[in-house]
Amino acid sequence: MKNIFIGGVAKSGKSTFAKIFSDKAKYNHIPLDYFASAFKHQLPLVGITSNVVIDYKSSETFANYLSRVIDIIECHDELFILDSAHIMPKDIVKYLDKNKWDIYYLGYSKTSKEEKFNLIRKYESSEDWTFKRSDDDLLNTVDKLISLSKEIEKECNDYNIKYIDTSFDFNEFNKYN
Repeated sequence: MKNIFIGGVAKSGKSTFAKIFSDKAKYNHIPLDYFASAFKHQLPLVGITSNVVIDYKSSETFANYLSRVIDIIECHDELFILDSAHIMPKDIVKYLDKNKWDIYYLGYSKTSKEEKFNLIRKYESSEDWTFKRSDDDLLNTVDKLISLSKEIEKECNDYNIKYIDTSFDFNEFNKYN
C-alpha cells in the first residue's frame, strides 16, 4: 500500500475521503490546512496563506516546505494520508514519488454555483468557515472555487493525476460506502 495525498478545493470532500480511507485501512491522517493556517498567523513572512481560494505563490511555497515532511514520511513503515486545500497539482508532483504515493484531487467543476451553495448551506455546521459568510460572499467564493476546480482538473490531466468530481451530494455517496 502507498501513502495518499488528497488535494483540492475547499468543501470538495477531502476530509470525508480521508476518513473513508483511514477507516478502511491503517492510515494516519494529517490535515495540512492546520499547518497552512499556522504559517499564515505565526510566520506571515514565509508567504504561506490559508485563504479559501488557493494562492498560486503560496501553493508553491507550501509544497516546498512540505518536502521535508514528505521525506520523513517516506522513511517510515506507517501509512499516511495528507490532505490540503492549499497546493496545486503542479506544485505537489515535484515532491511526491508516485511509486510511494497515490495522488487524488477533488473539485466540483460540473455544478453551478447555486447548486453547490445550496449543498454547503444544507450541511454546514456552526464550526464551518462558511457559516459566518453572507450568502452573497459565499456565492462569490463558490464561483471562484468552481473556476479553480476546472483549473485543477486540467492540471491533473496534464500530470496524469486522478481528479474526482464531487459536484454531487455527499450524503448520497455515503449511503453506499
